Amino acid sequence: MNRSFQSLAGTLVLAAGLGIAQSSIAATINFDNFADQQNINGVDLGGVTVTNPSGVVEIYANNRFGVSNSSPGNAIGSFTGASSINPMIFTFSAPTSFVTLFGGDGGGDTDSWTLTVYDAQVGGNMLGTISTGDFNGSPYLGLTLSAASILRAEANWTGQAAGVGYDDLSFDQVAQVPLPAPALLLGAGLAGMIGMARRRKAG
Repeated sequence: MNRSFQSLAGTLVLAAGLGIAQSSIAATINFDNFADQQNINGVDLGGVTVTNPSGVVEIYANNRFGVSNSSPGNAIGSFTGASSINPMIFTFSAPTSFVTLFGGDGGGDTDSWTLTVYDAQVGGNMLGTISTGDFNGSPYLGLTLSAASILRAEANWTGQAAGVGYDDLSFDQVAQVPLPAPALLLGAGLAGMIGMARRRKAG
């Protein structure tokens, strides 16, 4: 049996043994399934949790915080008094290759906000950063960063009044996809062929 065939067979045998394959799918969290004023700090949203040093990640609906122009419903913020608390932290349960986030407030004051991504859930190395520059809060502006193995993103605002709200977080997730039965049978058959060939060579 030649080396290239052995390599192919070995790959299929491994896949057959695991019975799964991996594929990447994009996910978007728009926060629209939560109630107004609900605190979702630390809640598992499906591949990501959102936290804030204040302990408050509040849902803003019904045009509070100038509700998002990027989706029809809710936005999130951390307004706890005089202004919003930085940063808004998005921690991913598995590495992602890109992060997109929208931010704004629908008001007439001047704001800006920055998106930064890291390679660790805590600490780690900065992989990239991007800023909106100054704008008047409306419409919501989207920022995207791409990098290998993003595990955390942070949003920080600067400007006037209460800050900005965030909406429509998008990222990719690695999905475990079961292999179809024919692929499993092929892998098992090749495993048998490899074993027979080795026994003949040894004999």
